[in-house]
Amino acid sequence: MLEAEFTKRLNSFVLNAKLKGEGWTCVTGKNGSGKTTLLNCLSGIYQIDSGFIKLDGLDISRLPLEKRGFVLVNPNTYIPSLSVDEHIRWGFRLKKIEVKEEELQKVKQALGINFEGRVSKLSVGQRIRVSLATALLAQPKAILVDEAFSNISEKQSFLKEFKTLTKERRIMVIYTTQEIDDSRFSEYHYHIEDGVLNALKQV
Repeated sequence: MLEAEFTKRLNSFVLNAKLKGEGWTCVTGKNGSGKTTLLNCLSGIYQIDSGFIKLDGLDISRLPLEKRGFVLVNPNTYIPSLSVDEHIRWGFRLKKIEVKEEELQKVKQALGINFEGRVSKLSVGQRIRVSLATALLAQPKAILVDEAFSNISEKQSFLKEFKTLTKERRIMVIYTTQEIDDSRFSEYHYHIEDGVLNALKQV
C-alpha cells in the first residue's frame, strides 16, 4: 500500500497531493495539472517540501531515487543504443536478478514484442512496450507510468496483459493519463487539477 500526503512547490506551481493506493492507481488530468510532478515526487526525482510518502507503512520520503524500488517510465525513458533484447535484459542484470529465458519470452509475447532491432529505430509505441517489459522484469515495488500508455497500439488488450503480469509479480502500478476511459483498469482513480488531487474511485 502506498500512502502519500505532501506538498511540492515549483516556482509559482504548488502540488498538494493526498492519495493512497495499491494494485493499479490511475491519475487523470489535463496537461499542466501536476501529473508529472506527482510521479517525480513519488519516484524521488523531486524531494517533497513537506509531508510524507509511505510504502507499506515505511516512510520513504527521504530515501534517494535508487533505494525506493520504483521505476519511472515515460515516452523518453529508454536506452537508444541497445537492441530490444539487450534493453529488456538490462534491468534485471543491473539488479543482479536471475530471469529464466522462458520467463523473458513469456513477457515479450504477452506484451506484443515481436520485433527486433536497435531501440532508437523503433516507433514510440514499440519503445514503450520495451521499456515496460524492462521495468517489469527488474521486479520493482512499483512502476510509475507517465502518459505512456496512450502511445501504444491496441492499448486496451495491452493494458489487460500488462495488468495480469504485474499482478502475478505483486508490482504496484501508478499511471497518469488524459484519457478517462483508461481508469477502468485501476482500483484507485484520482483526478488532478491545478495541483490538487481528488479521489474518484477507491476500493
